[in-house]
Amino acid sequence: MTTAKQAVHVTLDTTITEDGHTQKESVRVMGEVMGLGMKRMITFTEINDQDESIDTVMMLSDDKVTLKRTGAIQMSQQFIESKKTESHYQHPLMRFRIETYTDTIEYSYKESDAALSLTMRYRTVIDGEGERTHTLNLQIKGESDA
Repeated sequence: MTTAKQAVHVTLDTTITEDGHTQKESVRVMGEVMGLGMKRMITFTEINDQDESIDTVMMLSDDKVTLKRTGAIQMSQQFIESKKTESHYQHPLMRFRIETYTDTIEYSYKESDAALSLTMRYRTVIDGEGERTHTLNLQIKGESDA
């Protein structure tokens, strides 16, 4: 096992449902993964619709996921299965308080080809207004496997 960084193809699909309306977002970029055993750190940079850079770091373990984003938006959020957590989302125009209840975290990693799969289902309430349901699917594959 190694902690060396490895280049990977990152696919991140998010679905958000609120009041019967569904919004889907997809990110497909190159990134890096490193770690040991089931503890993994994934880093990647995406460019939003306004050509602004957003750096993402995801720390994964068996029962917890930490998501940190910096750049055009800033946030640090923890997901712990069957637990409620709180965080803040800093947008250039305003700051939001987010309450998150994580329903499920399904995570697997295959060392041999750096194949990682993460699916999370969670609910958020932003600034005390209405509940939103989220599904996050993250897939990474080693550079030679994509």
